[in-house]
Amino acid sequence: MKFQIDKSALASIVSIVSRAISSKTNMQILEGLYMEAKDGKLTLRATDTEISMESQHSCFVEEEGSIVLNASLFGDIVRKLPSAMVHIESEGQKLSLTCEQSHFEIMGQNPDEYPQLPELGGSEKIVVTGESLLKAFKETQFATSNDDMRIVLTGVLLDVTKENITFVALDGYRMAMSKIQGEQDVIRDLILPARSVSEISKLIDENKTLVLEIGNNHILIQFDETKFFTKLLNGEFFQYNSLIRKDHDMELLVERKPFMAALERASLMTGKERNGLVKLDIHDDVIEILSNSEVGKVHETVKAEKTGKDLAIAFNARYLLEGIRVIEEDTIKMGFTDAVNPCIITPADGEEYLYLVLPVRLANL
Repeated sequence: MKFQIDKSALASIVSIVSRAISSKTNMQILEGLYMEAKDGKLTLRATDTEISMESQHSCFVEEEGSIVLNASLFGDIVRKLPSAMVHIESEGQKLSLTCEQSHFEIMGQNPDEYPQLPELGGSEKIVVTGESLLKAFKETQFATSNDDMRIVLTGVLLDVTKENITFVALDGYRMAMSKIQGEQDVIRDLILPARSVSEISKLIDENKTLVLEIGNNHILIQFDETKFFTKLLNGEFFQYNSLIRKDHDMELLVERKPFMAALERASLMTGKERNGLVKLDIHDDVIEILSNSEVGKVHETVKAEKTGKDLAIAFNARYLLEGIRVIEEDTIKMGFTDAVNPCIITPADGEEYLYLVLPVRLANL
């Protein structure tokens, strides 16, 4: 193998595909980056068997060939190179790299031992804009569970119908739901691992349309010259619609930014023994926000428009804030039944995002 490529181009695709490398693998080959020069292109590939990525860039190829290199070492070398042309050639499992006055010889591995890209086994396609997909991921990913005993809850559900795609994440304490409206030719549901959602989000161009190819066990998303494969989580997701109550005994309209700022200030005084709790005392047209811990206490007042009965209720401050923070609209609507049933939060004028959070029961409410 023998080729030349600009350092910035090489650094870019090394950075992209290295996201699929796991630091926890016990297989040496999976610590590697697959490199192939062929047909005027450099192809790099990486995988941890859950996520697989492949990226290409044009280059001047003198001799075709392939090799596997330690991803961490090669990435560190490329980042430190001067901004100039990089000359790379390999013989057997040894690679030589030259850039201006720098010269490296790196031992590699047999490329024939590197895993192939996943086979989709027949695919269905979903078409979405980058902007809408990024927004839906942002509005749901934070609510995924970290509990590996409930593996399906560690991912984001995509519930695809003819009319829309509903994205859902829940962890047993709260649920986040976001919808992308638009006709699809697919009816099915799939669960993307939270880590995959995070990595996909880093690649999305908001100004482009994306095609998601869904196979039996994997999904493929292509970003220009980069392919992103991820395994789907197996299992049946929770029947999320059963959690959503349509009627409430009390509703609030409140300006998002002042309410969020008051919650953030109140959360500064939450104590560890109370698990970061804030109490909302809702009456007339105000929300009183209170927290009392070993470090002190705080009292905040925020104006709101209330319809229905007065209510005192307590929440984990972080759970409440995370669901409100992703809303972009100025005014939010909060629906309550009582002090023990979930609160439902939506934008005041929209139904494409919904957040459900369980209150914390306190004896002195």
